[in-house]
Amino acid sequence: MILSINSIPLEQPIIIYGYGHAGSMLLKLLKLYRPEQKIRYIVDDNLNSNIDNIPVIKGKELVDIYEDGDLVLISILIHEKIEEELKKHSNIKYSLVRLNYFHDDKEFEFFKELSISSKEYIPQVYSLENYDKSKEFEKVLSLFDRIEDKVLYSTIIKGWHEKSDLIKDYFVNEFPSIGRHYFEYMDFSSMNTILEGGVADGTNTIEFLSSLSSKSKIYGFDPLFDNYTHTKNKKYLLNCDNFEIVTKGLWHKDDSLDIDISGLLPLARVSQKGESNFDKSKTISVTSVDNFVKEENIEKVDFIKLDIEGAELNCLQGAVNTLKKDRPQLSISIYHKYEDLYEIPLFLDEVLDNYTYRLGHYHYELGETVLYAFPNEI
Repeated sequence: MILSINSIPLEQPIIIYGYGHAGSMLLKLLKLYRPEQKIRYIVDDNLNSNIDNIPVIKGKELVDIYEDGDLVLISILIHEKIEEELKKHSNIKYSLVRLNYFHDDKEFEFFKELSISSKEYIPQVYSLENYDKSKEFEKVLSLFDRIEDKVLYSTIIKGWHEKSDLIKDYFVNEFPSIGRHYFEYMDFSSMNTILEGGVADGTNTIEFLSSLSSKSKIYGFDPLFDNYTHTKNKKYLLNCDNFEIVTKGLWHKDDSLDIDISGLLPLARVSQKGESNFDKSKTISVTSVDNFVKEENIEKVDFIKLDIEGAELNCLQGAVNTLKKDRPQLSISIYHKYEDLYEIPLFLDEVLDNYTYRLGHYHYELGETVLYAFPNEI
């Protein structure tokens, strides 16, 4: 699976299979960062005209036009039938491609303008001693073994405090080497049971399933799952034996909370009942990881992904037994609150021994920062 622009072999001519949102973004990103990349064809049964002077063919024509040395990049999210067909032809080399795509053309055009106006990004570990909570920040820095993670963490903290263009410059310059949100650094080979906090429209869930064995199981937690209208993704997931939706939130205990439904999905925060100032809210049930694992009699949890709008620390506090017993791999969002940038890493370090920490950042603004944690024994 290809997770970044730089992972696409420059010397190989490529064929883009699928020209929906992901395929069109892939082409735009290649033209921005890889103008010299040879793109021979686009495969899409729903198109009848060429795209940017690139010939468009139907899926049934691929076998006839494929040449030795070509690499087919499958950009379609639900890809099983395509992959099954390509496997019949041993000479066809292909890979799934899962990049960090922008939401729409408008956002991409904004990013493109940033790429023109941005300055060179010079990696360095910035001093954090003059910031509030500097001691905590320094402790977090010490958790990272790799210099690139120390550089990124100090860049993010400096960006939060000084409101400069530093994060934009980092993201624009480093984008070709940045891996897929939540996936970067993960080892899926030994994963069987996954807890995903925050399913949203199901895109990440389906991509996780692409990386897992047929015996794996994802428990997806999202109290607003029924509110999403991405019917194709929902239909796929609800008919998938490897996925189970849990329409509860994750918290440090079993409880009922208010959730904000006045804004855009999936930006829905939670609050104690009667204590919120949400314009519009509903009451949801929440549970803890430890209680859920016990109730479902889950033998071992291999991976926990959390993007739950600021409730990540509460969730981890309710997962201590599972974290200590099962030592899962972790992808945890740490950007919803300023305090998350130090409280979550330091909490994990207090609870877990012999873990390695990595860091990822997936937006040109101060957001989409993910802390990765892996037990040293894997």
